Amino acid sequence: MREGVRVESVAADSPAMRAGIVAGDRILSVSGEPAADLLDLHFLTSRRRFRLRWADSLGETREKEFRPAGAGLGIRPEPVRVRRCRNRCVFCFVHQLPRGLRRSLYVKDEDVRLSFLHGQYVTFSDITGEETRKILRYRLSPLYVSIHTTDNALRRKMLGNAEAADILGVMERLIRGGIHLHGQIVVCPGINDGDELERTLRSLLPLRPGLATVAVVPVGLTAHRRGLPPLRPVNRREAGETLAMLRGIGRRYGTAEEEPFAVAADEYYLIAGERIPGRKAYGSFAQIENGVGLLRQFLDGGKALFRRKRWDRAEGGGTVVTGLSARRHVEDFLAEFSRHSRARFDPVPVANRLMGSSVTVTGLLGGRDILEVLKERKVSRVYLPSVTLRDAGDFLLDNVSPGDIAKETGAEVRIFEATPRGFFRAVYNQEISII
Repeated sequence: MREGVRVESVAADSPAMRAGIVAGDRILSVSGEPAADLLDLHFLTSRRRFRLRWADSLGETREKEFRPAGAGLGIRPEPVRVRRCRNRCVFCFVHQLPRGLRRSLYVKDEDVRLSFLHGQYVTFSDITGEETRKILRYRLSPLYVSIHTTDNALRRKMLGNAEAADILGVMERLIRGGIHLHGQIVVCPGINDGDELERTLRSLLPLRPGLATVAVVPVGLTAHRRGLPPLRPVNRREAGETLAMLRGIGRRYGTAEEEPFAVAADEYYLIAGERIPGRKAYGSFAQIENGVGLLRQFLDGGKALFRRKRWDRAEGGGTVVTGLSARRHVEDFLAEFSRHSRARFDPVPVANRLMGSSVTVTGLLGGRDILEVLKERKVSRVYLPSVTLRDAGDFLLDNVSPGDIAKETGAEVRIFEATPRGFFRAVYNQEISII
């Protein structure tokens, strides 16, 4: 591995540019301390005064003292070289993916930097002393940790890693160092559910408030689990029992710093056929990216939207793509939206043939499945939720683009943020103020 951090670009008229640093150079050290990645570079150059050592494309090294102000040094470093996961979790979603999807989907990461920067979950299964020291030194907080169970033998079995670190020990050390954590438990029926899940949650309670929340998430299974350990999905009875157990823990132990401790993913309520709880049940919505509280935010967003006093007539109406799990809530929202806008907006629930029938969330729909459903209808305008697209916003899981959908259906395709407010903006092509 080459030494230092490669410079991807340099801002015009910045201290770095004036010093002669250009794209392709490598930052070697800051005030004598090695720069191994963008976190080192960011934190070490945040001082008022430092000395930078770098190498140009010919390998010649240069040094200069900097006292940047305002916008900072002006260097954009190369992206993080992702630390790959070496676990073989029995429930790993990556191992269940079909062939032919976007290449990035097959990357398994175990990188605390991505946990800090983007909220991605790590297991801490093989965390090193150097990584721990960096977390504590740079105050990389909050971090997001996959717990699953606090029984070491069972956890190592679930992770497929006989040498996985003691998760309680790792979390305790980080919390003592001032790091805040959010955890998740992927529940696999017959393995870490029921009494074991309750035992795990009770063993985690002493870590509050450093361990702020724990999301309880049902295992996701696709139709492509060839050669993998047998697992089954959470059923209606189990979902109801889990929700009842979580409510019991909440009543007995309350909240810490206004955060409910153990929170269930929305999917549990959908499986159990129970009502989505109110906002208070989700605190700061810290686990929203983990599917915890998304429906509550959607429902509340719809109520706020429909309190608008003035509504213009919408142009044309349209067809709105949704997954099966959110179907009822989307149908209710669109019925009310159609009434207010005086235009017809019809939901189109799409079954997931790409991943399998048990995968029902909108964000994992493939373009071909969407196309098959749309081709059976006469559509002139299609509203496609942005959660079906990668971050760059141009391709679905199976490399179908919104342009492909438009070409094959002859319809206009509008992308919208999957919120009531985002849908309104897409329909009316404007920003709104909810009054």
